[in-house]
Amino acid sequence: MLTKEKKKLTIRVDRRLIDQAKMYAAAHNTSVSQLVESYFANLPQKENKERSALVQQLTGILPADLNVEEAYHDYLMEKYG
Repeated sequence: MLTKEKKKLTIRVDRRLIDQAKMYAAAHNTSVSQLVESYFANLPQKENKERSALVQQLTGILPADLNVEEAYHDYLMEKYG
């Protein structure tokens, strides 16, 4: 089994949060270090915010050359006169 190099990280956290994290870790048979490592591993890799599934489905539906503000204005004029 290959093991990845582990390095020590010192952080300052409110004492109550540390106590909560320790209780959570104990209740879930893990360590605070493993909780932090798991959190870091799940951070988005890209600068862009992750899009929800709905936004991903809707992306690209509108034509690229569509003037959205003009289309919305036209829609409102048609709807309300």
